[in-house]
Amino acid sequence: MMKAILLRLACLLIMMGGIGHAHATDAPRRVSVILDWFLNADHAALLAAQYGGAFARHGLDVHLIAPADPGAAPRLVAAGQADLAVSYQTQLGMLSEQGIPLVRVGTLIDTPLNTLIAAGNVRSLADLKGKVIGVSLSGADDAVLATMLSTVGVGMGDIHQVNVNFQLEQALMSHSVDAVMGAVRTYELIDLKQKGMTVTAFFPEEHGVPLNDELVFLAARDHIRDPWVRAFMAALEEGTNTLLNHSDEILSKAIADHPELDTPLNRAAWRETLPRLAKQPALLNARRYRAFTAFLRAHGVISHDVALETYAVDPFALVPETTP
Repeated sequence: MMKAILLRLACLLIMMGGIGHAHATDAPRRVSVILDWFLNADHAALLAAQYGGAFARHGLDVHLIAPADPGAAPRLVAAGQADLAVSYQTQLGMLSEQGIPLVRVGTLIDTPLNTLIAAGNVRSLADLKGKVIGVSLSGADDAVLATMLSTVGVGMGDIHQVNVNFQLEQALMSHSVDAVMGAVRTYELIDLKQKGMTVTAFFPEEHGVPLNDELVFLAARDHIRDPWVRAFMAALEEGTNTLLNHSDEILSKAIADHPELDTPLNRAAWRETLPRLAKQPALLNARRYRAFTAFLRAHGVISHDVALETYAVDPFALVPETTP
């Protein structure tokens, strides 16, 4: 028993050594983070970790990069051109099945943001029968939409789908569709209401879809035990707490550096996003992840079962590899 306790303590000390604050003589480790989209309220915790000095205290020089292509972040990390990608849990199973060596090492937003938004006389999911629904992605979004409709006895053959190429708001506002699948409740939903549209939102997790993390951090599998990964997650946890305590101050600093954030939409999105931040970014909810992967498997989004450890880890639960 004593030997086991000492072994566990040794492992803990090794991990703690990897996340300790940098010494004054240590050069900061540069970490490039490719965002999922342009800089917005979803990234508030990252900004707080920068402005509050958490990244610097943990020996990191973090660079946030908005991609030209919203789908490029995972590919850039897999190609070794960036350290971390902000991506979606809904994509993890597909990336793993395709053999792309990326692993979830942390979470930014731990509640779903994906939403089905309808306009006009649609007041319930059943009202969507015979309607036109705009979509921008296939795969997981198709499975989510099919599941939601099935709860009211509506099949995919009972609706008309059109690809609107990420122009979800424009399609709804132009009345070319009756609803859109894949809009974000902390962005498009707010914007549509601010523009005076009367809309109804349906949330997947309330209509048969398992809970999932919206935004996660992906790292190359070869680097998941690197000390900088744990340092990044420890700093982000500190930054999130700073943000919750000083959200207005962090927003003011963000607007000073990024004037494009100074809009009614972004200010409202900032407030709406705060309660959705992952308070313990590294923590992995294994039950939820397995349930969502099983959901993707059941709906044919992925073709076979995928072991959790191949696509998602808690970096603090990993014993760092030792060099001979």
